[in-house]
Amino acid sequence: MLELLPGTGVALPGGAGVLRFGAGPDEARARLSAAAPETYGGLQCGALTLADYPEPRHAHAAWLDGLLFQPEWNTVALFDGFQVTLAAGGPGAADRLARVEFRRMTAPRPVSGERAACVVWDGVDLFGHSAEEVLSVLPEAVPLLPEAAPLPDPAASGPTGPAVGADVGVAVPRLGLRLDEHGSGSPGWGRLTLTADGSAGWSGCCPGRFCCEAGGDGLVGILY
Repeated sequence: MLELLPGTGVALPGGAGVLRFGAGPDEARARLSAAAPETYGGLQCGALTLADYPEPRHAHAAWLDGLLFQPEWNTVALFDGFQVTLAAGGPGAADRLARVEFRRMTAPRPVSGERAACVVWDGVDLFGHSAEEVLSVLPEAVPLLPEAAPLPDPAASGPTGPAVGADVGVAVPRLGLRLDEHGSGSPGWGRLTLTADGSAGWSGCCPGRFCCEAGGDGLVGILY
C-alpha cells in the first residue's frame, strides 16, 4: 500500500519508509527503488527541459502535466497496476522533491505479497473505486478549469451522472491532490498527482498550484 500523506509525501510499502517532499533526487530514488518491484530510467521522448521553454509559464504548465523533463528525476517505478514518477520543483527548487504522480497502467503487472500495492488516502483506494465514489469522500474537490460544470454534491441522493470532471479533472486544494484522465471507457481516475505545499518554485510565474494561471501551454515547443 502506498499511502498519501498530504503536505508530507507518500508512505511506501516494504519497509521503505516515507518518500518526503523536499528530499533530494538520490534519496527519493533510493526509497522508491526499495519499495517497487521494478524501477528504470524513463526516456521522455519529445519532452523539454526548463531551459528549452521560451517562457516560464509554458514550463510551469508542462510541469503541472508531467511533461517537463528533469534528468536527475528521471525514475519510473512499476507497482501492481500503476506506475509512479517523481519531479522536483521549478526555478530555484529543482533539487527537491515537489511532485509525485501515479498513473494507472492499461496492463497491470501481477504482484503479490507485501509488494502488492494500491494508492490510498484516508483508507480509500483511489484507483480501486469509481470516480464518483472517490469524489464523494474527498474534501472540497473543484474542477481544474473554472469554466467547467460544477461537481455534483456528494450529499445529494440519486445518480451523479457521467461527467464528474471527466474532461478536465478535479483538484483537492486541502490535500494538494489532482485527479484526472477519467475517460468514458474507465469508471475510475487514470492519474493522481500529489504536490508539496507552497509554490514549488513557480511563484515567479503565477500562484496556480494545479493549473497555470498565466495561460501557459506545456506543448509549446513540442507540438507547435
